[in-house]
Amino acid sequence: MRSIFVFLLMAAAGACQSKKQEQTASASAPALSPLAYDLAHPSRTFPLPASLKEISGITYVKDGQLACINDEDGDLFLFDYKSGKVTDRRMWGTPGDYEDLAYVDNTFYIMRSDGKLFVFPLSETIQAGDEDHKTTRSIRSFGLVLPGDKNELEGFCFDPKTKWFFVAAKNTKGGSGKPDTRYVYFYDRARNLSWKGIVLRKQSFEELGFTGKDATFNPSGIAVHPLTKHVYILASNGHKLIVLDRKGGQFVSVEKLDPKVFEQPEGICFAPDGTLFLSSEGKKNPGMIWAFKPR
Repeated sequence: MRSIFVFLLMAAAGACQSKKQEQTASASAPALSPLAYDLAHPSRTFPLPASLKEISGITYVKDGQLACINDEDGDLFLFDYKSGKVTDRRMWGTPGDYEDLAYVDNTFYIMRSDGKLFVFPLSETIQAGDEDHKTTRSIRSFGLVLPGDKNELEGFCFDPKTKWFFVAAKNTKGGSGKPDTRYVYFYDRARNLSWKGIVLRKQSFEELGFTGKDATFNPSGIAVHPLTKHVYILASNGHKLIVLDRKGGQFVSVEKLDPKVFEQPEGICFAPDGTLFLSSEGKKNPGMIWAFKPR
């Protein structure tokens, strides 16, 4: 089977490569493995309040706590996954199309769909409902410069191994963008440099036996497993979760998601022990978060 994507090897030498250099994984893929999680049997299920019906991103903060955003408001929600409750709602920005977030070194990075990043610690946010007591805030923002004329971005995470951010594009238009190709970019904040790291092709899904709309894969979330270091990419349009081997550049697992359960899956993250969290916007149902323990 042909390789699903082009993957830059994340060795020390790879950090010295220019953004134009890519390494194509061309070895035949091994047989797919079952997903390491039973998505039909979550360990916990959390219906969310109306303010998170359009939850668009989640990230791990600390033991017992996730942070969440929705795709309309400049608010940050702190969620206790032991009690199943939203414990705090913080204001930090104006309304916008916010798609995902990461928490690195006590700092939140929130990504807008056009590639603008907003960077701040929790101390620079305002308690919701306390607008009359605003303090001076120093929330930084800057735009990611990525290959391609126009990217509609949805997935965003931090890779502790390389110290790079992974940025998943739902669509790319112009430049080298192709209708049946989706990209994950790597962004090195230390060098302010970005490049294509993963290339996903519809043909690769067809070679796995997916046909028609089932072969569609538009990334909506991305995360790196803290133990295996595999790359997990979630797709709302296509309803799949794929797992990629970062060394070999091959499929490890492909899981079809039940659209009746995962109505619009867009959020994914891990706890340090390997617990998987998925979130979905609500349509007929409320927004949801699920926790899954490894098999």
